[in-house]
Amino acid sequence: MLEVIQHDVKSYVGFFPARELVKLATKAELQEPQEAQRPINQKRLEEISDFVADKGILSTSIVIGTKDDRLSVKPVSDKIPYLYKIEFPESENEFDDYKDSFDIMDGQHRLFSFLPEYIKISDSVPFDIPFVVYIKPTLKERRIIFKNTNEKQESVASNLLMWFREKLNMLSGKEKTYHSVVSSLSCEARSPLKGRIIMGAEKITGGFKAQQVITILDKADIKDVDKKPLDNDQMFKLITNYLLGWEKAVGSKFCDRDKAFGAFSKISGFRFMISMLPEFYNQAKTDKRKIDCSYVVEKLEELFATYGMVASDLFVKDSQYMTKLGSNPFSAETPTTLLAKEWINNLKALKGGEFDPLA
Repeated sequence: MLEVIQHDVKSYVGFFPARELVKLATKAELQEPQEAQRPINQKRLEEISDFVADKGILSTSIVIGTKDDRLSVKPVSDKIPYLYKIEFPESENEFDDYKDSFDIMDGQHRLFSFLPEYIKISDSVPFDIPFVVYIKPTLKERRIIFKNTNEKQESVASNLLMWFREKLNMLSGKEKTYHSVVSSLSCEARSPLKGRIIMGAEKITGGFKAQQVITILDKADIKDVDKKPLDNDQMFKLITNYLLGWEKAVGSKFCDRDKAFGAFSKISGFRFMISMLPEFYNQAKTDKRKIDCSYVVEKLEELFATYGMVASDLFVKDSQYMTKLGSNPFSAETPTTLLAKEWINNLKALKGGEFDPLA
């Protein structure tokens, strides 16, 4: 092991087989609060065990603190002053004598996932786990360490984590389904959202986070809007034509971010419009029309004229319609979703076929 000194506190960095190290730890009760740690969560233990069984690697060190003198640090040799060792037990009888010899100050879920009731890798698979050990730390020191490892670490934004997963070919679920389409919407010249979608950690004023866009597309089930999976090109064409139609009908562009049109160019407006897209698709089949920009404009004009409105009335805050509502339906996801459901029903009242709107 190597000795590390910070102020007047010493710690030692080493590694040991995870199956054996866990035998020495103080086993906390599931979901019970502890002095300087979070409660143990059984679901988290199972998730880590599954991850390790699927060739997962635990690259970060756990942090432990000895409770007494059973685990003590000694120099390896007088001739090598910077190397140290702990004499861990070797036989089963010795392990019994060393039970509860240290507390886990950080990484308890990682280590406890190697308990016999959770571990899923076979005994023949070697798996060492790195650790940092403090010798009999005080409660104050344990709390400082806990605060540092849990409260002082700046979490990585979920949108940026998705960017890393994409680069490492680790996307799954809805991300895998829609990431390529959202990337095209972000960079293709024809897309009304070109330059508006934040794919990683870049700064875009008023930008839509890629993860937000993916979630909205997934909730609207755009992939299966025709009851059969659309490919990426079909989804891109559908979303692009649809949004271009909204732009023309409203009289504003997403990239302009015109404040006069309120939520139209914001993520809430996007959520509202995408929520309505499946019904527009159904209407196009009924009307036996290609779902292009001109069709969307015609349908919007027909829809809103029925209610004595124009499309922009939905977004302009001082329009008669918005004034009548009395509150801003684009202030949060729930009221936006409810408003979309109302207008989906209004659209359904117009009409209904078997025609491919993407042909």
